[in-house]
Amino acid sequence: MLTRIGSLIFAIPAVLLILLYGIDLSTASDCTDIGQFYDFANDVCSESPVPGSSYYQRHTTFVNLMLLLSVIGSLMMTWGMLLKGMQPKD
Repeated sequence: MLTRIGSLIFAIPAVLLILLYGIDLSTASDCTDIGQFYDFANDVCSESPVPGSSYYQRHTTFVNLMLLLSVIGSLMMTWGMLLKGMQPKD
């Protein structure tokens, strides 16, 4: 049971981060496709160049918490596998 819960806690934050990063990248790509620049601070397309920033720079706390959750999930999976391996076979 601990292994299953750990695997969910490990995988879901990573999938969520990839999904949100993809949406962010898609929005910026839509602006560049029409020949404009994406203003990350205001979430709008701009005709003048705007300094870019990474997803991590704009959402540092969220990304760090999701990565921490993934580490906790991997530790739970490891602990669950160790406990299952220590049980006597029937």
